Amino acid sequence: MKVTVQFMGPLKDYAGEQTVDFDLPDQALYGALLDEIERRFGARFPEKLWDRKAGGFQAGILAMGRGRDLDDPETLLMDGEEIKVLPLFGGG
Repeated sequence: MKVTVQFMGPLKDYAGEQTVDFDLPDQALYGALLDEIERRFGARFPEKLWDRKAGGFQAGILAMGRGRDLDDPETLLMDGEEIKVLPLFGGG
């Protein structure tokens, strides 16, 4: 199955591209996508964005799929799903 990830804001600068397609096994979980992101881009992301020990995004980075936040590695992904990954900015 294929999922497309759009890295937004500074994430696209660290990844070196904004839109990336990932080929994953059928019935893949969000954790499998995180593993692929780690393999391809993990070393490029600074520690403030990517938790190297946990193999995932730090708090403050939001991954959104089809009408849902992706925060549980056990979440089932859908074939053709488009996922946006963006930093949340605080302010007032």
